[in-house]
Amino acid sequence: MRADLEPFYSDYTNTLQEKNLHGKVKKIEYFKKTFQKTENEDKAILNKIEEYADFGELKKVEYFDNSGELAQTNVIDYNDNQKLIKSVSINKSKESNIIQTSEYDTIKNTSDLTVFVNDTIDHKTTFYYGKNDYQIKRISVKGNDTTEINSEQTFNDNNKLILAKQKEKGNDKSTIIIRNKYDNNNNLIESSHKTEWVEMLSETEWKDGRISKQSSYTISADLKKHLTNVTEFDILYNTINSKEFEDSKLSRELKFKYEFDQNGNWIKKNVSMKEHSSNSTEFIPIYIDTRKISYWK
Repeated sequence: MRADLEPFYSDYTNTLQEKNLHGKVKKIEYFKKTFQKTENEDKAILNKIEEYADFGELKKVEYFDNSGELAQTNVIDYNDNQKLIKSVSINKSKESNIIQTSEYDTIKNTSDLTVFVNDTIDHKTTFYYGKNDYQIKRISVKGNDTTEINSEQTFNDNNKLILAKQKEKGNDKSTIIIRNKYDNNNNLIESSHKTEWVEMLSETEWKDGRISKQSSYTISADLKKHLTNVTEFDILYNTINSKEFEDSKLSRELKFKYEFDQNGNWIKKNVSMKEHSSNSTEFIPIYIDTRKISYWK
């Protein structure tokens, strides 16, 4: 494992960083092996191929079904400023296609998204941006219906988001409130996503400047924190253990083991599971993911 690398948590500049990939990745082929109850391995099946531009953005994705046959293709085009201007999604099984086009106005700080389904316009959305390029409003038109969503943000002295409110015009029950808390090093340690009915809470633990653990909770009608998940990470932000809870009781646990290439990206992931709710005493292998990664020279 490359201890000299820094994982990506936020403030991404391209898709590679968002996917926590290191180096100038050109292409990734994803394969999956599953284990039968007899513990015999199935054949590794190709389920996805991603291709990246040399500036780190995704330019093509191919999805494959369980038999390895091509099911869907997405192709993405960018302008000279490396902004997405067009994506075409073709679903072979449904014999459908979706085309999305984007236009940008740097003076008004807006963008327009138009979506076509089977060559017929489905809807159009205009996005308005404010401080730190956060979205402050979007207006979507579909047929005779118009939806307006307004957002406002508050930042701390380090330009970190501490409060965001979102509400659909004319719908008081649509309000969403996001609250973030940071430690003295500006690391996110708590994030809350609250709606009219439920609050989702995430608590993050850091060790030596890296995320080591995240715990997720729900807060609903009883106003109590109910633990739903605890995930532990290695130093490159790969999941190594994930515990799932029901009624705050441990139900299922997953373990992840990796092999890495010289650029620090995992190329093999072994996943095993223990069913605590069934009083299982050992971890059972459930699948193996492998990635064949090539890089720009």
